[in-house]
Amino acid sequence: MTQKEGKTVFGPVEHPWFDALWRRIVLVAFCAGWTGVEYAAGNTTWVYIMAAITAYAAWAYLIAYKGPDDPTRKVRPRMEDDEG
Repeated sequence: MTQKEGKTVFGPVEHPWFDALWRRIVLVAFCAGWTGVEYAAGNTTWVYIMAAITAYAAWAYLIAYKGPDDPTRKVRPRMEDDEG
């Protein structure tokens, strides 16, 4: 991800709503299930797109996710607090 004025393109993925592990697992499972739906339908291009989204979600929300007690955690600002 590239940096622009101290912010990443996608922004930090840490959000208080995702602090519960089961929500992150459901998100990744949903993406994986949707990949299976596209595979069953024979949509090869969408299979690759959804597989990439699933892989990113698994990495971001299951492997690299920083919990609420991590001192290096960056939480995405609320819309009214965002200057951009």
